Amino acid sequence: MIETEKHINTPLVSMVVPSYNHAAYIEECILSIVNQTYKNIELIVIDDGSTDNSRAILERLQKQYGFILEFQENQGVAKTMNRAIGIARGKYISGSASDDFLALDKIEKQVKFLEENPDCDLLFGKIYMVDKNSQLIEGLTIFESFPEPVKYITFNDLIESNCIPAASIMMRRAAWEKCGGYDENVIIEDFDLWLKIAYRGKVAYLNDYFAYYRWHGENASTYAFKIYTATWELVQSWKGRMAPDVSRKVLARRDSITFCILARKYKKESLKYLKLNHSYWDLFMLKNYMKGLLKLLFCRRNDHTIWK
Repeated sequence: MIETEKHINTPLVSMVVPSYNHAAYIEECILSIVNQTYKNIELIVIDDGSTDNSRAILERLQKQYGFILEFQENQGVAKTMNRAIGIARGKYISGSASDDFLALDKIEKQVKFLEENPDCDLLFGKIYMVDKNSQLIEGLTIFESFPEPVKYITFNDLIESNCIPAASIMMRRAAWEKCGGYDENVIIEDFDLWLKIAYRGKVAYLNDYFAYYRWHGENASTYAFKIYTATWELVQSWKGRMAPDVSRKVLARRDSITFCILARKYKKESLKYLKLNHSYWDLFMLKNYMKGLLKLLFCRRNDHTIWK
């Protein structure tokens, strides 16, 4: 049920879904939103120029559930998200990629936390990994989790290692507005926004599972080089706003991470990040460089398990 009655004592949450060529998954995504335990929701779906059967599925679902649905020529995720949030009226903003889906109590739990913690600008948690058939994938993780029930993540924590799964977040609309929305000129528009919010305000981690991230083979192998080099460039762009000791540590660690990730498949490109003359060194970097060198020398280029 999407805002079919008045909920006097509950804030409106705007759920935004940028849809693109996920006809096989979009219905599961939409149903995970309309069936939330929290009911004061407006759902905004913008199809970003899909060429598959997504439009017909969305039109059928829109007739059934009455959410806002728009279609546009392909503009990319950042522009689509900005357009959707520009339409939104909610105090809180959350969303989902069109191939992911949400835990049914995600919004209820996150609204409760944000209402009780008005100083928190962005909240996130853990995600499950699922395959193309929505079955849990045991042992596969991308984002770091924390043992504490609640943990506040600082800007320094975040710029050193992006620990925020986009599928798990909820943010205050006011925080999005203060940061000027998503930057439409960067590839990793979500990490860029998280950094801006953390730099100005507070980001919290809640030790719970909020979403299901779909792993269907294309997530890593197709975009890994662009994502990791764009991440490195984004971190570099913050250099002047970091304390010198933090900057040395972050940039050194990022070089080691990027080298380790790219060394398996992008061997020539990875050498740009193989820098052994950093003024900052720690065991974390040593492990990354050792793992990267092993990948560089002994792993086949067509082995796509680049996250390990």
